[in-house]
Amino acid sequence: MQRFAILRSALPIGRIAIAILMCGGVLSSLPALGASLESSVGYTTEAINSFFIDETIDAYHTQDSLSIFWEIDVTTKRIYPVQYGGGNYGDLSVDIKNANVAYAIGPLSFYLGKMPVKDEIDSPYSLFLSGASPSLMTGGYRFTYHAFSFSDQWIGLDQNIQRGLYPTTLDGMYADRGMVLKTYAFNIGAFRLGYQDVILFTGNYFDIDLFGIVAPSILVQDILTSAAGMPGARSGNMNSVMGFFAEFKKGRVDAYAQLLIDDFNMQRFLHLWSYENPDKIAWSLGSKIDLSRGKLGLYFAGATRYAFESVSDEFYSYTLHAGSAINSGGEIVEIPIENQMLGYVHGENNIAFMVNWAGLISQLNTKTGIECVISGSKAPTNPWHNGEPWAELGTQLLNDPVLEIKLLLGLDLSYTWKRLTFFMRAKGGYVFNELNPVYSSADDSLKEPVFVPQAGDSRPIFELSIGALFDVDLGFY
Repeated sequence: MQRFAILRSALPIGRIAIAILMCGGVLSSLPALGASLESSVGYTTEAINSFFIDETIDAYHTQDSLSIFWEIDVTTKRIYPVQYGGGNYGDLSVDIKNANVAYAIGPLSFYLGKMPVKDEIDSPYSLFLSGASPSLMTGGYRFTYHAFSFSDQWIGLDQNIQRGLYPTTLDGMYADRGMVLKTYAFNIGAFRLGYQDVILFTGNYFDIDLFGIVAPSILVQDILTSAAGMPGARSGNMNSVMGFFAEFKKGRVDAYAQLLIDDFNMQRFLHLWSYENPDKIAWSLGSKIDLSRGKLGLYFAGATRYAFESVSDEFYSYTLHAGSAINSGGEIVEIPIENQMLGYVHGENNIAFMVNWAGLISQLNTKTGIECVISGSKAPTNPWHNGEPWAELGTQLLNDPVLEIKLLLGLDLSYTWKRLTFFMRAKGGYVFNELNPVYSSADDSLKEPVFVPQAGDSRPIFELSIGALFDVDLGFY
């Protein structure tokens, strides 16, 4: 019996190896190919397995206007109790982080596949797409003509959600979801000015109307959902998010400002003196400065209470997943805030500060930084924080009786010798009054947590990984 158990555990790993060889074989038939292998071991306080192994294998092809990229990640760092593949892989979990194709022709560029998504603003505190660059299924195009550029991007979020994955039992709460992000930008001298808007829709993974019509999404939403009683009228709700950015680049300075307005309300302009819903906004400011030695980064961001979350029981919150807690291994497990946010990485009801520096010290590529995040209660997918009297409370920011304070220090070191890079990545700090999940006692059918600072619940945070990266140009020409 033991031999059969070993065989069963070996078969899935064999399938992974075969898949890697097949993908490598396909890419190796292309005229130009590169590949890399990264391997590391580490320790963390933020996962089920304190000690872990990470392996990353990728292959890429670039030639003229065409690029193809493929990457697979294997790790033993478990965040959720259920083991990947029903335990047949042991503690291993596997993910395709990158598998995409891109092509450019003249002023147009196209892309499709799974890849890390990035905001127009290059910042750890970018607002429309998280500075953590989550890997998602996406596709779109960009048009650039002289000083003007336009980007139209679809991102897939939830599709065919597994029955029973989320503990909430209310019908119709978790539907397929997707979003479309459009960006219009102009270059004026040293400035780049832009307008961004998002429609996050439910009931579909992809919506050709919202993606194909190049008009601002807020206008498209109003046309599609405000025609009740007319042919083609739509049901359901959508989350409208809009904002602006300004970027300044001159000499050694690169500075930016970005604003996000969630669930945009036209009443603010049409009826100036009427009651308004609480402001749901986020902001981000930052700069990168080239010094005589290295580059210095300064960042400040924040968001008001209720920002990014839906206002009704149709879960259209601006999040990566429809719910913030899942059934895993017979228990309810919460998704970490940083792994849940589609936009601003720290979500609602907080302010954050970061200072970082990158440069060369004695042939060591060095990156270091310090961050402070002050947070109040957060409810990414629980409308109005378990039914708070938001109409009476109005706009709020950090007015909780207890606040979470998180202090983090990071240090990355790397040394490259020919095609081999050795690295060390470390992050440590302390969290005071840590956010704890609280569930509604009034409605047992709604199992979406509100994360509330808990006085006295404080602990250290630490993660360290050491490894090497081998990069090779296979040189097929």
